[in-house]
Amino acid sequence: MPPAPAKLEASQNDIDAVTKAALDYLFGYVEADPDRHADSYHPEALKRRYFTDESGIEVLQTLSPQMMIDGAAAGLARAEGTEYEMIIDDITEGMASVRIYSAKWIDFLHIVQARGEWRILHVTWKHQPATNGG
Repeated sequence: MPPAPAKLEASQNDIDAVTKAALDYLFGYVEADPDRHADSYHPEALKRRYFTDESGIEVLQTLSPQMMIDGAAAGLARAEGTEYEMIIDDITEGMASVRIYSAKWIDFLHIVQARGEWRILHVTWKHQPATNGG
């Protein structure tokens, strides 16, 4: 197996397009802009998280792009001045891996180049740990 790349070996156009998809995903949601949020997704995308609920049961939650777009339209996560850190881990041969750390969530995005456009294919996410020591 080849070693992980030390730096991104992608064109600036690909880096810009991957960045746009990731930021359209984040800011389309928190700015209640469903069109921008929708533009980030591949039609077959899924958003998932695995967690233990309050009763101790392990749950795999799956959200479709339409559920997320509807949430953006309803302003479910509206936030002003969202701070975030975005890290592009890799871009290679039409696929990219990106992490976004925001005040509310941690999102791991897998982004693909399909029909010339970079779109999110899968998101694994969780809520940020409580900042009050919990």
